[in-house]
Amino acid sequence: MVPRCEQLGSVDLTTWRVVPGEANHEKEETGVWAIAGGDGDDYSLYVEVLDAERPREVAGFIVDAVTGHAHRLRLEGALAEVERERRRQRAEDDALDPSSPHLVEVAKLAGLVEQVGGIGREFGHDRFHTGREDLDKRLYSQLTQVAATAVAWMESILARTDADADIVTDIATDTGTGDDARADQVVPR
Repeated sequence: MVPRCEQLGSVDLTTWRVVPGEANHEKEETGVWAIAGGDGDDYSLYVEVLDAERPREVAGFIVDAVTGHAHRLRLEGALAEVERERRRQRAEDDALDPSSPHLVEVAKLAGLVEQVGGIGREFGHDRFHTGREDLDKRLYSQLTQVAATAVAWMESILARTDADADIVTDIATDTGTGDDARADQVVPR
């Protein structure tokens, strides 16, 4: 049975994983493998890879592509929120903008700690009466503010450096995945 599009969209894409097919009790590489999605052992999505030379690799490729795409979309969404918050911060009070290289570090730290404290306050603020969805909205807003303030502080460090002399491109060879992937990073000297 081929799943319908609405079935795929109802399962959190980051829960997709490769599992042995129902007939592959011995977990043989060339046996039937499947793509499962959903929380727990009862799958909301189950698709077997049948006509493939290496079904486990095919299932793994599909899962990696789908979950990687889902993670990228979430990251892009979160970073877009941080960027919107940075624009709001700059428009609100230019004198206290953490990206200013002239604002003292202790003021930046105080602002950041205050926002982190806001996250703690949200847990105590009527947490059990408003429900998880309302708490998630408030936490997301607070976390966005914290991230934007941290990014602003990073901007101020970059603003204090001479772009030609003090910013170097550092080639990272270890991405934490064990791969030899390389990523460019801007690092002040």
